[in-house]
Amino acid sequence: MAKLILVNIFMTFFIIQLGYTHSLEAHGNMKNIHHAEAGEYHLEISILPHEPITGSVHFHIEPTILPTKQPLEKAIITVVIKQGENAFQSRAVNSPSDPTTYDANLTFATPGQWEVKIKISTEPEIEKSTSFQINVMDGGSATSNAAGVFFLFVFLVLITGSAVLYWKYGRRPALS
Repeated sequence: MAKLILVNIFMTFFIIQLGYTHSLEAHGNMKNIHHAEAGEYHLEISILPHEPITGSVHFHIEPTILPTKQPLEKAIITVVIKQGENAFQSRAVNSPSDPTTYDANLTFATPGQWEVKIKISTEPEIEKSTSFQINVMDGGSATSNAAGVFFLFVFLVLITGSAVLYWKYGRRPALS
């Protein structure tokens, strides 16, 4: 009986691992997608995932001052995405540990061609911007694998529980 439980635990772990096909990535694996000038600033824009799909996309922006090539630490940067009548925006923020890079997360609702606009401001009421196009592919359903893995987990628990109960309490000889 202990072997059966151990085999089912191993199979459950194996099935769950099959459901995780995406690898985790950090800032070191960003894909540069655009370089642009916005007023006196040079912007280097990178994204994750490398091929943007419907769902969440991480934007990484590194602004520098054009004449001096020095990183810009105090700016207000906004990322705006637009497709037809759909438009979304997010403020790109930096952190005390890395004040020269700004990060924003946006969710692309549908696949197709999207316009990305990066707005930058270092003084009140003065804003510079740059725009470019990005092609977003269909990412499919994010929960399709999770639902299948959950079903298999529940199925294995039911089978294991039934087998244990049968072997422990089933088919006792009838008393005469």
